[in-house]
Amino acid sequence: MGSPKMAKSAMKQGIWRRRIGAPFAAVLVAAVLAVVVFSGQFAKGPNASSQFAPVQVDNTLRPTRDKPVSADQDLERTVSSKLEGEDTEQIRLEDGQSPNKEAAIEEQKPSQAAAIDQDDNTLNPGLKQASGDERSAGGSDSLGKESPPQSQEGDGGTAESGAEPYIKCTAQSDIKICDLSNPRFDICELCGDARTIGQSSTVVYVPQNRASNGEEWIIRAQSRKHLPWIKKVTIKSVNSSEPEPICTSKHHIPAIVFALGGLTANVWHDFSDVLVPLFLTARQFNRDVQLIITNNQPWFIKKYSAIFSRLTRHEIIDFDSDGQIRCYPHVIVGLRSHRDLGIDPSSSPQNYTMVDFRLFVREAYGLPAAEVDIPYKADKDDPDKKPRIMLIDRGKSRRFVNVAHVVQGLDWFGFEVVKADPKIDSNLDEFVRLVDSCDAIMGVHGAGLTNMVFLRSGGVVVHIVPYGIKFMADGFYGAPARDMGLRHVEYSISPEESTLLEKYGWNHTVINDPETIRKGGWEKVAEFYMSKQDIVLNMTRFGPSLLNAIEFIM
Repeated sequence: MGSPKMAKSAMKQGIWRRRIGAPFAAVLVAAVLAVVVFSGQFAKGPNASSQFAPVQVDNTLRPTRDKPVSADQDLERTVSSKLEGEDTEQIRLEDGQSPNKEAAIEEQKPSQAAAIDQDDNTLNPGLKQASGDERSAGGSDSLGKESPPQSQEGDGGTAESGAEPYIKCTAQSDIKICDLSNPRFDICELCGDARTIGQSSTVVYVPQNRASNGEEWIIRAQSRKHLPWIKKVTIKSVNSSEPEPICTSKHHIPAIVFALGGLTANVWHDFSDVLVPLFLTARQFNRDVQLIITNNQPWFIKKYSAIFSRLTRHEIIDFDSDGQIRCYPHVIVGLRSHRDLGIDPSSSPQNYTMVDFRLFVREAYGLPAAEVDIPYKADKDDPDKKPRIMLIDRGKSRRFVNVAHVVQGLDWFGFEVVKADPKIDSNLDEFVRLVDSCDAIMGVHGAGLTNMVFLRSGGVVVHIVPYGIKFMADGFYGAPARDMGLRHVEYSISPEESTLLEKYGWNHTVINDPETIRKGGWEKVAEFYMSKQDIVLNMTRFGPSLLNAIEFIM
């Protein structure tokens, strides 16, 4: 080790080396940086090649920055189901036909309430309008009314001077712009020179070969293309005889044009119809994409702002009130969708799965990483630790009539019960942490079970299936739970556990022949089994299912 004298001498030498060497190193680093910057400027000279021809911006305009407008101005109208208390979850019946759902347009003013909307109506009267001073997703004050023309050197994805050209999308003459063949959704992808015109709900494509004949498509830009109340978007390919619209704002990033509305405000539809399809369509761009929304619902952006901010770092545009002509090198109109609340990895070029989606959502809300155990296992050395189960008690239909007895039974089986009340207007950011603190979630078939997306890997979904709807239970919640890496325990109630038995008796078709009711179509299923039924849970009969859930947790 040497003597103390030698150690002190070595320390002094080190101090002098640092004093002399630090200024020299600083000068050297500054010189290297100067060379890099100087050479980078010349690399972007007038002869630099680009895969796309540059779009000329009308230089007669005086460029100014967009003035941000609150996300909560002029809430859009949306749609509510006429069937009171009915799930807006669409059922795929055996004949393959979509259910016929009547809809009425009403004023909607929901906000960032927790995702425990249990009445499954499109509207939730308990949701409140977002306050005007709060910002929209992605940290921008977007989704406002008409904006002035943007500068070429601005925010929100506007093309900057000397910006690198976008080369991830290559225009090919033999590929059709729009694909209308999918039974769930229509989608159009414009590679090259695409221009969005919000005032006419139009996206114009200027092909490299202007000799081709112009084409036009009109689609509903959401994952349920048959909903008639979603606003349509026109996609138009111009030919040589048509003037191309003059850009007022030029961007170097891709854009996605899609619709809100539809059956949103039911948390199952929020995820199944919008958030999962948007993940499928936008995640590939790693936040470097602009979202352009028609049928805008500011409350939706506010409620799921954490998710939107993980999908884009750019301004979100309200398409219906946008006064600009925006030019992009790549525009997708519509959202890809594989199935109800599901992803087919083989149909995704990026091989996304529902596990990827669940972990993405958890990351967006800052929840523990994938390798962290469910809470009970994480603290299994605590002798007083009990597995924690969230009990979702619905609001109007398919309620637990004997909820106090259910809570008592769960406690007897060894659970710590966390009761989620759909009437509580709680902050979603707080609510997802409450779900994350649980090992299991339990509820009657309905939208509230969608909150399983906030459980940790290996968490358990205890799914109570009302009488008469077993045929659709697994598709809505069982398969999605398994696809997300969760455990699913399904319990189908007996006629004795349904209030329908007391209403109709053993001899009624509703009780003795559910298949006949089902053949009558969605309206009959909704009328009897979804809207008029409550649950009297037999904890003795239900016990083995709870033991199964406990085995999964242990």
